[in-house]
Amino acid sequence: MNKISSIRRIVFITCMLLVASVAYANNSDLLRKLDGIIEKSDSIVAEKNKRIDILKQLAAKETNTERLLERYHELSEEYFVLKFDSAKVYVEKGLSLAKKTDNKRYEATNTIMKTKLLAIGGLYSEAIYTLSAIDPDSLNRDMLFDYNIANFNIYSYWADYCNDDTYFPMYRERAISYLKKAVEIIDKNNEAYDYYMGEYYVYADKDDDKALQHYFKALEKNDMTSRVYAMASFAIANNYSAHNDMEKYEEYLIKASICDILCCTKENLALQYLAMYLFKQDDENIERARIYINFAMDDAKTYNNRLRILEISQRLPVIVSSYHKKVTSQNSFLRFAVWGNSILIVAMIVLLFFFFRQNKLLTKRRHELHISNNLLTETNERLNRANEQLLDTNRKREGLAKLYIDLCAKYIDRIAKLKIMVQRKIKANQINDLLSHISSSKVNQEDAETFMKRFDEAFLNLYPSFVTEFNALLKEDMQIVIKQPKTLTTELRIFALIRLGVKESSEIAALLYYTPRTIYNYRSAFKNKAIDRESFEQQVCMLCTVINDK
Repeated sequence: MNKISSIRRIVFITCMLLVASVAYANNSDLLRKLDGIIEKSDSIVAEKNKRIDILKQLAAKETNTERLLERYHELSEEYFVLKFDSAKVYVEKGLSLAKKTDNKRYEATNTIMKTKLLAIGGLYSEAIYTLSAIDPDSLNRDMLFDYNIANFNIYSYWADYCNDDTYFPMYRERAISYLKKAVEIIDKNNEAYDYYMGEYYVYADKDDDKALQHYFKALEKNDMTSRVYAMASFAIANNYSAHNDMEKYEEYLIKASICDILCCTKENLALQYLAMYLFKQDDENIERARIYINFAMDDAKTYNNRLRILEISQRLPVIVSSYHKKVTSQNSFLRFAVWGNSILIVAMIVLLFFFFRQNKLLTKRRHELHISNNLLTETNERLNRANEQLLDTNRKREGLAKLYIDLCAKYIDRIAKLKIMVQRKIKANQINDLLSHISSSKVNQEDAETFMKRFDEAFLNLYPSFVTEFNALLKEDMQIVIKQPKTLTTELRIFALIRLGVKESSEIAALLYYTPRTIYNYRSAFKNKAIDRESFEQQVCMLCTVINDK
């Protein structure tokens, strides 16, 4: 049996060590959670006070004595770890009413509750005297358990208060004797069953492994809004501390502290232990330790717990003194930092002055360069347009040269053929046929059509916008419409020649195979159609002189 127990102990300790390897990583999250709950502690207490106010209203309206005793008991339970004086008031009310109505059950219940309060308040001899009024043999099983636990608490607090070699062992032994009696009769359905079994194995049986098993069961059966959870967490922390597992010690101290605040437990011990533990770790935790110890002191003062105030008053100066030293050191460092920053700021201002000055010059140079680039770009664009115009002019010149060569070749060929025909007709003595052919209007018409077609093509290639610009000089209802592309009407050819500098009607008539009178009539007619009659032909000479910039 002992062998099996040893194996279980080894397995349990191994599991604890494995869990400890990741505990520290989670403790920082738990500390942040605790900080957040401390910030919300006022609202948590306010919610509890709302519930207490409802119970007070119910008690004020209660007429049934039994139910009123129950309300007083509920109020004393609510105030039990929240406010010593208020809890004592309702215990005294319940005790007085129970004696007045001869209700033995509530008389014993309130007497036990009163002794617990006196013990928490540091009035240990008064608590024992008050509890001595109860005959244990007259109590039922549950009340006898509370009676023994009350004695256990009194002597445990008294031992901690003395904390010496004479009285501490004596009071601790008495506490353990009452704890043994309590666990013998505790109901297994009691929410605190596993917690007190853990206490039994710690103080009476000295078996920390079994104690841990029961403490963890207590955590499983209760949530973080239960005082049992807080007490079990604090006990687990002390167990780990005894085995030098400080990471786990810290973890469960934090959990116990969180639970105390959630339960509005002003009679607490975990937070001041946590403050001292963090204080001893390193200087980085002094600020947090100061906040925690001050919060614990405020709770002790609020509850009026003499033992807790005494304990904290011994620890608070050490933390505050260290915090003061740290703040003083930080202030000295900050003073040097301020001087250093001031020098750096002055240097930075000087550098900024030169920087902005150089930047201003650079901006000016950049602006000038930008203007130069724009001018260069604009010049390049003009050169490109000039090159394009030159290329276009060259292409048009080549076209005109080709047209001129084609016309010359055509007329040379026609003259050659005419020469051959003339020689053949003369040799054949066909003089009359030759005269008839030469005088034929068909020949002149073919030459005219060929010339006109080539002229239109050449002119429109040279001045593609001529027709549009020419129409712009005419009235709206006098516009010329081109029926076929790349062709000009007779009127347009006349003014096309004028645009080319052929202004005499006789010269125009010779080129277009018309009489000078006909040409004159056309010119006069179009002057009447023009918007500006007087300067019409001068405007025609200026057409197609503006180059479109595309």
